Amino acid sequence: MKRFVSIWFPYLKTDWFAIRQPDLRHVPFVLVKPDRGRKLITEANELAIQESIHAGMVAADAKAILPSLEAIDDPIDLTERLLKRIAAWCIRFSPTVAIDADDGLILDVTGCSHLWGGDAPYVKNITERFKKIGYSVRVSIADTIGAA
Repeated sequence: MKRFVSIWFPYLKTDWFAIRQPDLRHVPFVLVKPDRGRKLITEANELAIQESIHAGMVAADAKAILPSLEAIDDPIDLTERLLKRIAAWCIRFSPTVAIDADDGLILDVTGCSHLWGGDAPYVKNITERFKKIGYSVRVSIADTIGAA
């Protein structure tokens, strides 16, 4: 029977910035890109989201809501580069890893989970390794890609 693991990174880019600049873990911040003479929010970290700041907002409006909000320019193609590097790193869990949209990975783990003692310890190991690095993840395992 086939088995698939889905890994979702709800804060992929903001987690990446926080890993490189640990002070950002304790402040609300957003990533912005220029859009017709203004800065548009492309990503928000968890602390910013808790303050009702979200992607799609104009950065100036968000700063009016939360004056302490930090804004960082969103690098071009960062998502793709990050997911490719993370997918290569995930080879330790499965020989078959694919990028899933803009914020996730799919692993074909058929015949792999027994090496970790079963599905639950396998998913727990994947989750803990990402959290140890500094990424927020949601990990699931199922018989089909859609169910995972």
